[in-house]
Amino acid sequence: MDENKLFLKIIEERFERFKDYYTPLNSDFLTLEQQSMLTGFLRAHRSEGVFLFGGYEDAERKQVLFMPDYTGVADELSAYNYFRENPDQCPMVILDVKIPAAEKGRLSHRDYLGALMGEGIKREKTGDIIVGEKGAQIVVAAELAEYLMQNFRQAGRVSLTAKIMPIFELNQLETRIKNEKFTISSPRIDNIVSAVFGISRKDAKEAVSRGKVFVDGVEMSKPDFFLKGGEKVVLRGKGKAVYAGEKGTTRKGKVVIEAAIYI
Repeated sequence: MDENKLFLKIIEERFERFKDYYTPLNSDFLTLEQQSMLTGFLRAHRSEGVFLFGGYEDAERKQVLFMPDYTGVADELSAYNYFRENPDQCPMVILDVKIPAAEKGRLSHRDYLGALMGEGIKREKTGDIIVGEKGAQIVVAAELAEYLMQNFRQAGRVSLTAKIMPIFELNQLETRIKNEKFTISSPRIDNIVSAVFGISRKDAKEAVSRGKVFVDGVEMSKPDFFLKGGEKVVLRGKGKAVYAGEKGTTRKGKVVIEAAIYI
């Protein structure tokens, strides 16, 4: 059995367990690729309390939640409200990490992730890592929180202090974006990816064909897919942006587009 089939089988078995015991369950944190693979499954079972949840609206890494109807939870928003009232039942918490003032801005997402891996923590047990100049807020599986609070003490040569916070106290540290305009031949996904992420058209088409491009969490497979505006575009390993749509045309008939790029 290949890796993808095994993954789908694990999720389906978790759903069967959920139906048998009718108690809240959750998966590990999923990549965008895995979430995209579950599109059909989630659509088929959404009315049964099955949906994705990452702790906040713009989360990239998410768990599948299986929530019985007696909880009153049916989607991400109601889950957030439910866990605010019942924080002990939330399958994820925030590890709020601080660094010394003298080290302000020194650590990156990669530094924190590397330090977590150094503690033996598997990537699927951690959600998004939201980095700020004074530290980071890391979404982690609730069962690992106490261990990490006691042992997550260093990233590189920088000392760390950590405390556990409920998911609804996530600061969503100020997102830094820059709005830029680009000139392209048409709003096809490959043209947009090429312009926004500063890669060649050939590399953009290849990224799409290799499953590295996601639009609103769904893996793109066709380079000639047209965007309308308002979609979040992710190029794995490069970053993300929100495509704001067409803003006009040039004298030579080129399309002027705008995008908000996360930096």
